[in-house]
Amino acid sequence: MNNEKNKRVRIGENIPKETQVEELKTTVENLKPETAEVSYYDESGEFMWDAYEATCPSKTKKHNPHIKTQNGDRVYSRESYAQEMYDMLVDFDSKRGKIVNDLNLGEIHEGTIYAVSAEFISVDIGYREHVYVKYDKEPSDVQSLKPGDETSVLITQLPNNAHVLGSISGGVRHRVFMDLRDAVEDGRTAWVGKVTHMIENGGYMVNIQGIDCFMPGSLAGINKLHDFSSIIGTEMYVVPVSFSPERGTLVVSHRKYLQALIPGEIEKLKENQGESLTGNVTGSAKYGVFVEFNGCLTGMIHNNDLDEETLVKFKARQILPGEEITFIVKDVISDTKITLTQKANAVMNPWHDIITRYQMPCVVEATVKTKKDYGLFITIEEGVTGLLHISEVGEDIMDVFKNGDKITVQITRIDVDSMKVFLKMPQ
Repeated sequence: MNNEKNKRVRIGENIPKETQVEELKTTVENLKPETAEVSYYDESGEFMWDAYEATCPSKTKKHNPHIKTQNGDRVYSRESYAQEMYDMLVDFDSKRGKIVNDLNLGEIHEGTIYAVSAEFISVDIGYREHVYVKYDKEPSDVQSLKPGDETSVLITQLPNNAHVLGSISGGVRHRVFMDLRDAVEDGRTAWVGKVTHMIENGGYMVNIQGIDCFMPGSLAGINKLHDFSSIIGTEMYVVPVSFSPERGTLVVSHRKYLQALIPGEIEKLKENQGESLTGNVTGSAKYGVFVEFNGCLTGMIHNNDLDEETLVKFKARQILPGEEITFIVKDVISDTKITLTQKANAVMNPWHDIITRYQMPCVVEATVKTKKDYGLFITIEEGVTGLLHISEVGEDIMDVFKNGDKITVQITRIDVDSMKVFLKMPQ
């Protein structure tokens, strides 16, 4: 039997009042019933922070003012190692990542998969407890996540009554949506999207990682599509071009992505000019046929450059959009102006590789094309003509030459962009 609990209070004896009061306090404390040890773990073994905080002894204690802390933290320990222990915890948290103190519904947090079971996927977001995601509510790609994988999670339930619940698929979709919206201002990021279906009034719905975006028909290609349903079900690169806050709609463009490829394709074309290529007819006019090729380039075959079979169909207006056609590149004038031909003996553009044929300065034999008061126009080769100024020739010598005469000149410089040849008389 506990003698302390049965100790009686001596009242009425000749004992000092102060002693009687102290004995009374001691007796009252000893009369308090013994309480069982409180458990702060629920049936699943998860620690219940809210229950712990409600009875936490630190609420009635004073914190240690000698411990240097951060972000309003309080340390109640008076042990000699308290400062060292606190610093170690801060260092651990900084290496682990950001610390989340408060949660709100609808927030998106980045986290790491902690565990995966048949019922829940738990995600560590730096909060005091994990976010639980219902396994059977998530798509297969989420179910395949494993511990250690990084992910985004949408907060769907706060820990007021139970655990923190979330949605990984919802978090990923929201993150993708925000990235797409931010990409509108950047204008240089392309995303892979799947064209799911056509909509009324012209256009398509393109799904990008769960986000439905609108693509007008005019932005589905470099040229107007000959078969509007041909791209349904296909995947393509698209660039976000606008966002409507009122409708919450993102507009994307495949055309803008293709336009970004043109400079690179033009350079390849110049290097391999003269090779036989295949493209598709996009339309025709009275002077020729327009052809789309190499994914993003458009050129024109003049009716004089059509082969006999194609010319017959052209005159009969039997060449239809989408029809496959074979040709070679005749001339690359600019990124948007390319001339094509179906005639193998057509005169090719002499400027695309002219630098490789002439090493400046060099002396060549050329032909006088025409005479002017200010000098002679000299043809170096077919399609390449330069001016030999009168100051280089001299008035007395100019009178000697006539159109068609051979002349020896020195090439000092060639400007391919402006298609100019600079000439002088050789020393």
